Amino acid sequence: MKFDVAYFLEILPMIAEKLNITLSLTVISTVFSLIIGVVFALVAYYKVPVLSQVLKVWISFMRGTPALTQLFFFYYGLARISELILNMPPIVAVAVVMSLNMGAFMSESIRAAIMSVDIGQHEAALSLGMSGFQLTTRIVLPQAVRVALPPLFNDLINLFKMSSLAYLIGLRDVMGAAKIEASSSFKFFECYAAVMLIYWIITMLMTAGQKQLEKRCNAAY
Repeated sequence: MKFDVAYFLEILPMIAEKLNITLSLTVISTVFSLIIGVVFALVAYYKVPVLSQVLKVWISFMRGTPALTQLFFFYYGLARISELILNMPPIVAVAVVMSLNMGAFMSESIRAAIMSVDIGQHEAALSLGMSGFQLTTRIVLPQAVRVALPPLFNDLINLFKMSSLAYLIGLRDVMGAAKIEASSSFKFFECYAAVMLIYWIITMLMTAGQKQLEKRCNAAY
C-alpha cells in the first residue's frame, strides 16, 4: 500500500492537539525528577549513614529495570494492595513512575557534577566560617549546575520520549491519539509517521535550546 500523503496531512494536526498532555507530563516529571535527583545526589555525596546505602540499591534498581516494567508494576501490580494507586489518575501514575525513574539517572549526573567542584573551595569556604548548608547552596551547587547541564538536558529529552508509554495505561496523549486513529482507519503507517515527526520536531527544538543555554553558561566562565 502507498503512503497516503493527504491522510497524513489531515491527521497530523489532530494528533498534535494532544501534545499539550505530553508536554505537561514531561514538565511535571522534570520538576520532580530534579528534586529527587538533587536530594539523592546530596545524600550520596555526603554519605549519609544507612540512607546512602539504601539509595544506592534503589538507584541501581531504577536504572537497571525498564521504565515500561516499572509503570506496569506500579499501576497494575501495586494497585492490588494500595487503594491510593488503584484510584490514581493515569497521568499522575505515569508522572510518578517517570519522576522516580529519571530521578535516579539525574542523581548520578548531579553527584558527578558536585564531585567536579575543587575540594579546595570546600576548605576555603569552611575556613571563612560558612556552614555546610551555605557551602552547598552558594559554592557547590552553582558550579555543579554548569557541569550537570548537558546530561540533565539529555535526561529531559529522554523524559519527553518516555512519556510515549502513557498511552499503555489509557492516557490519550500523542501516542494514544495516534493509536485510536490508526485502529479506526487501519492506516498505521501514516498515523505513527505523524507521531514520529512530532516527537522529532520537539526533540530538535529542545536540543537547540540546550545548545543556547550551554553557550550562555559557558560565557559566564
